Amino acid sequence: MPRKPTAAEFRIDTIIAGLTPTIPLLKELTSAFDTPFVPAISATVTALITGIRTTKKNKEVCVRLLENIHTVLYAIVDLHLKSETPGSLPPAMLHHLGRFTETLHKIHTFVEAQQEGHKMRTLFRFSETNALLKECQTGLQDAFDVFKIEFGVNLLNNIRELQQTAEIMHQELLELISGLSDETASDRVLSIYRNVNDSQLSYKSFSMLPSQPKIFHGRDVELEQILQMLQQESPRIAVLGPGGIGKTSLTRAALHHPNVTSKYEHRFFVSCEAAMTAVDIAAAIGAFLGLKPAMDLTQPVIQVLSAKVVSLLILDNLESSWESLTTRNGVEELLSLLTDIPGLALMVTLRGAEHPAKVRWTRPFLLPLKPLSDEAARQTFTDIADDGHSEIEELLRFTGNMPLAVDLMAHLVVYDGASSILARWETEKTSLLSEGFDRRSNLDASIAMSLSSPRLSSSPGAMDLLCLLSILPDGLSDAELFQSNLPITDLMACKAVLLSTSLAYNDDKRRLKSLMPIREHVQQFHPVQPRLIKSLQQYFAILLDLYQKYFGTLQTAGMTKQIALNLANLHQILSQGLTPENPDLVNTVACGISLNMFSRRTGRGRHALMDCMKPYIHLCGPRLEILFVIELFRSQGLLAVDDPEILVARAESQFETFKDPVLEADFYSILGIYYANTNNPKAKETMEKAAQLFNTTEELDAHPEIMTLFANFYWRFGEYFTGRAFARKAQRLAQRTSNLYEEALALRVESGCNIFLGNYTSTGFILNRARELMDLCGLSESILYYRILDLEAEIHIRKSQYAEARKIQAQIAAKLSAEDNPIDHAYALLSMGEIDVAIGAHDAIENLEKARELFASLNFHMGAFTCDAVIVEHKLKTERVETEALKSTLEKILAFSWSDDALVTFAALERMGDSARWPLTDFNWASSYSVVYLAFSMKKKDKLAVHKALRFLGDLFLTNGDEQTAENLLVAALDGFTDMDVHRSRAECMIRLGDLAKKQGDLDEELLTSPAGLLLLTKGTTQRNELLFSFR
Repeated sequence: MPRKPTAAEFRIDTIIAGLTPTIPLLKELTSAFDTPFVPAISATVTALITGIRTTKKNKEVCVRLLENIHTVLYAIVDLHLKSETPGSLPPAMLHHLGRFTETLHKIHTFVEAQQEGHKMRTLFRFSETNALLKECQTGLQDAFDVFKIEFGVNLLNNIRELQQTAEIMHQELLELISGLSDETASDRVLSIYRNVNDSQLSYKSFSMLPSQPKIFHGRDVELEQILQMLQQESPRIAVLGPGGIGKTSLTRAALHHPNVTSKYEHRFFVSCEAAMTAVDIAAAIGAFLGLKPAMDLTQPVIQVLSAKVVSLLILDNLESSWESLTTRNGVEELLSLLTDIPGLALMVTLRGAEHPAKVRWTRPFLLPLKPLSDEAARQTFTDIADDGHSEIEELLRFTGNMPLAVDLMAHLVVYDGASSILARWETEKTSLLSEGFDRRSNLDASIAMSLSSPRLSSSPGAMDLLCLLSILPDGLSDAELFQSNLPITDLMACKAVLLSTSLAYNDDKRRLKSLMPIREHVQQFHPVQPRLIKSLQQYFAILLDLYQKYFGTLQTAGMTKQIALNLANLHQILSQGLTPENPDLVNTVACGISLNMFSRRTGRGRHALMDCMKPYIHLCGPRLEILFVIELFRSQGLLAVDDPEILVARAESQFETFKDPVLEADFYSILGIYYANTNNPKAKETMEKAAQLFNTTEELDAHPEIMTLFANFYWRFGEYFTGRAFARKAQRLAQRTSNLYEEALALRVESGCNIFLGNYTSTGFILNRARELMDLCGLSESILYYRILDLEAEIHIRKSQYAEARKIQAQIAAKLSAEDNPIDHAYALLSMGEIDVAIGAHDAIENLEKARELFASLNFHMGAFTCDAVIVEHKLKTERVETEALKSTLEKILAFSWSDDALVTFAALERMGDSARWPLTDFNWASSYSVVYLAFSMKKKDKLAVHKALRFLGDLFLTNGDEQTAENLLVAALDGFTDMDVHRSRAECMIRLGDLAKKQGDLDEELLTSPAGLLLLTKGTTQRNELLFSFR
């Protein structure tokens, strides 16, 4: 008879039965809406379902914590169903969602700590466990209050009813998702208008070519000339003319012409409207090509396009970046690089009549486009408004036959009637045409006519909305429109007015946008009011704050995507606020710093606004000025900052009057890392200042990230016990603040220190824990995740498990590309090359040379020198070379790295001190460095290096005939290698000890029958090496 479950077990089963149906609902939310935090909630709930069963201590407390979580999860799903913008939650609610997710993580930590043998039990003191429990209980009560759940109502009494609730919600969710995929009526009405300018879609969302224009008349001559040019070898064509003249429509017609599609296997159409610099243009092309965002995609773009046999690249609206004299040269350099690609045809559209320099444009030039002929203008008009209007000729006369003007006029007639438009023209034409009948005036007149529509004037907020859109190249989604609390009445009606008058359109991502000519006209004649900009800036500031607050703690993919879709908007909004007269300058700069943090963390590098903000920082108060300096140093990476000491002195002077020990510790820790990266001797002194602040300031206990910086710093400088102590403290602080990312980062640093201390087995478990944390917060594809894997590979290399290590490094090299993460990619190549040298692969040098070239291009000397050290080893093994040059190379590396980088120093000394690698003529030189290697290894307490040095010294005494000392040294080394389970080094010691025993006639049966015995009985060096490599 089966055992009857206990009351506690029954309650646990009931909890699991209540939580399990929520998992599919949460996954549907993630898949459909990418709501921030929901993936992390789903992963944590799944982990709790598993963890609650194995709880040993405080089981009753754990049960109470979990009993009502399912009600909060259903409330979250319900919020998505009932939101004003279905499927999207406002930033204020996202804050509550983030706090609830933090609470879930704390509950998960508490439950883990109650399991027998779990590491959390050893990390937490009793008082800290009690404090964590109180935080869990408080967080749950806050969630019940926010989501309006009555605490104590036990809905688990009826599991069947609960399952029915889940099924009903699941069905409602599917209906919501299905409904959002349908095209709205306003979208269908404006389909023709969108066809006129598909190229205005944000390049961030490009994944396909724009459609062929459906209404296209009067450009037969220009189209034929372009088609003839495109039949030549690598043509370069500039389509010029004023705004609204139809440049984009002409290039789209050529793009889809059969002659072009049959010749060009690869065709790319890239909008450069939001691009401000040559780097932005490269980013736009890279986005179209499917490359990941990076600081500068110029070279990756050139490489990808060079791999295409015959391709056509169209850069639309190039004037955004080319017209400015400050960015023109860079744009022309990029165009020059593109035209050097064999087989690439290049077309650009550009306002004006001037060709960019540094390109040999195909001749004869295509003349700047002119207005349409009367017949073509009439055909365009009647395709939109039909030919039932007797006033067509008179109306067209007002347009000057400009394609955009004809289009707008025709749409006005569709909605307001020809007679009404003519009447309004009679009263407004004097002021509208006072500057003459040139093409620009006619375009402005047409736009102004649209702006004077009775429907627009009857909805005053519509004009405000259009003014706001005029500074937003990326447009706005419905969620952004309605959740940003814009001071505009009846937003939905205002949006409808703009759509119906063709002053705005919905792009393929349902973002409300306005065409560039309309935006420029509105900016010139109807500048947006600061109150509108302020509301939107506050909205984006909240999003950036959410991203910053929960970065690494929780999964933020949805939030990252939303911010990325508004990068051009943020640039425009913040740029307008960077004036001394702006009363909100402080908030503008604060938002700009947050934007740079986002840009840096998402691999886009330092944002251009950092340079724009610099002249105004002194007007923003000491705290913001220091934050700016910290972010500037943080975003430089391996590159030097201009006039760093001036910035440091300025920040330090601010701290004399502005006391904030947390900020000061952050400043000095970041500065210490920057000094270390740039080989500044002040690095340790600066980091000690930060550590002193940390030890005397209780508030810093809430900032594990600073403690992790200390740990990382000491790990890098070879002070492994100090680094490990800091890392362990950082883990406890991260646990207390529910910061999974920082905990994983601290675990990685502890592992790095442990590896040098020879603790390989326990370190494997620590790294597994770090990867679990990354999975839990949805960051299993992040850089940190692959850096954790890199340490796992390092353990395999040290234990001579070469196949496992190389497999991991190949995975890292594939995932972290040279374009997006060049340092990590280069180190992966270096590791593969080092393995190949160790096993004697014939192509070992290939990866080493690639890695060295990449390090050199980044001026990263440490990596380049490490490559040089391994290349020396390869040459010693495979070539008969003069060793003087090789010795000189290693001596230069040692001189450079001795006081700055322990890892490079180890790489040099290991190869210098091993006399077995060198000819007998270099024995004395190598022997002297084996002593240095031992001393350095003991100073840094690198256990593996110490025992390798003992083996090297054993070789020295063996060669000099002191067999007893050699035997003692080799036995000591063998014991260490055995303890660390280092296969190859253990076998090398056994070979030498076996040879000694063989010489002395003292071989025992156990040794002869061991795997190493095969090595002893094998006389040939080649055969012995082959066995050595396979010995595990």
